Amino acid sequence: MEWFERSFLVGMPHMVPEQLSEVELLKVLGDVQWQSISRILQAPSTQIVNDHGERLYASFINIDMCFATKTPMDLGEGMEVHVRHASRFHSRRFVEGFFCFDNASIPRSVGDEINARDDLEKINIPWVYLTNAFVTREGSNLRLRTFAPVGSEYGKEFTTEVTPPGIRDHESVERTGKLTLPGIELAVSVANKGCDEIVYDIVPESDLNGAGLLYFARYVAIANFGERLFLRRYSQVEVSSRLIRLLSTTRRRIFYFANANENDSIKIRVAAFVSRADEGSLVSATSVAPLKFYFVTELRRQSDGVLMAKSVAQKHLIIARRLKSLTFEAGRIEQQFGLRAA
Repeated sequence: MEWFERSFLVGMPHMVPEQLSEVELLKVLGDVQWQSISRILQAPSTQIVNDHGERLYASFINIDMCFATKTPMDLGEGMEVHVRHASRFHSRRFVEGFFCFDNASIPRSVGDEINARDDLEKINIPWVYLTNAFVTREGSNLRLRTFAPVGSEYGKEFTTEVTPPGIRDHESVERTGKLTLPGIELAVSVANKGCDEIVYDIVPESDLNGAGLLYFARYVAIANFGERLFLRRYSQVEVSSRLIRLLSTTRRRIFYFANANENDSIKIRVAAFVSRADEGSLVSATSVAPLKFYFVTELRRQSDGVLMAKSVAQKHLIIARRLKSLTFEAGRIEQQFGLRAA
């Protein structure tokens, strides 16, 4: 694969309180992927069409994001984030994207070590793997069809004959509903005290992209909304808003199955789990990370119940040592879930 470089400076538009926003990071990387596709096809994005002259869009099938030994709190305001990325096509209709990113320069040799999604797991820097399909909309957002772009002829360095794991896993998750992360099996389930679904009304001004589709990064924002509301209002142990804002996503896998019209709403179903963080994990001179939460989240259209996306996320609770009251609250949660001796 041919690798390219890009960097961006983290500013307020890229952040949520005290950390890089995973939603805004995905927007940046999604744009990088689209630019890479245009470079390979040698056509601007506005001219990528099917045989009928219909505009095509790179709809997302899956995203796998891992911060390795770092967290979004390590990529704060004023930091330059370096990105190395490569893309390749499969069956002319699908595209894999490989990304490495860090606040330090990434050696060119890193790209030489990566030829498949599993190779990303072996590197010690943050990474993202994603898969796109070229689609056009038929009448509404409820029906999207895949097409090959016109003139999609390119060198072998931009293609693969092996079915990308994003496609293979997408089919498996849709068929079985199973989606997990390492460690979740050891975590304690957080009981729901009476709300099976959280409803989110689509906001066209922020949730739709320029094509009028519900934007891929907003699915993650909607999942975050549900996960936060679950902890604040519906979990067996109430978690304060101050503590929730200190959760930092360290891993997320999400698979996309359907879009929605702007006048629809989304039903969010959250299953949460909690465990002690690994000994010494993400601990520094100024902060501690006593707990990690896992969230398995489903998004469904309210109008017809169709599954739109399924996500699993791992979020570490990172508390500044000076915030004694929040450290005490985390200790209370540990006790209530039996994660340490009373």
